[in-house]
Amino acid sequence: MSLLEVVIAGLITAMTTAAVFSVVLSSFVSHERADKRELAGLMIKRAQKTLMGYVSAVPGEAAYMPGTPQVGRWPASATAGWSLRGGGSPGVRHDISSLLIGTDLQVPGVACAWGQTCHFVYYVINQNCGLGTGDTVACKQVIFDIRYAN
Repeated sequence: MSLLEVVIAGLITAMTTAAVFSVVLSSFVSHERADKRELAGLMIKRAQKTLMGYVSAVPGEAAYMPGTPQVGRWPASATAGWSLRGGGSPGVRHDISSLLIGTDLQVPGVACAWGQTCHFVYYVINQNCGLGTGDTVACKQVIFDIRYAN
């Protein structure tokens, strides 16, 4: 074998090795992102389930009583008042970023809160379903917004 053949064989080996490591590394990063996306989805489902406890056609059964502002407040929320307190578009923002603390969605060393690199909030918009748009009679539209580090 000549020196030229050895050099070409070495280059082919180097390119093959680089390609294999590139594929392995990109699949690892994609898997980590998919895990975070799945965790974010589970956080939203858990929040939806929690908010269902604040809804009832019978006022005594829900976790809310009209006229008592601290009853019906989700402890994870940094927003005062009833957890389904809403308004016109774009709605009332409720900050539940505290649920991200200690999870893989939290940016290391950064507190999760609205306006930061990681946050978890939901907006409640009152919809008129024939009974009006007041907080105790309106239908509620809830929109979630979650941001986390990739």
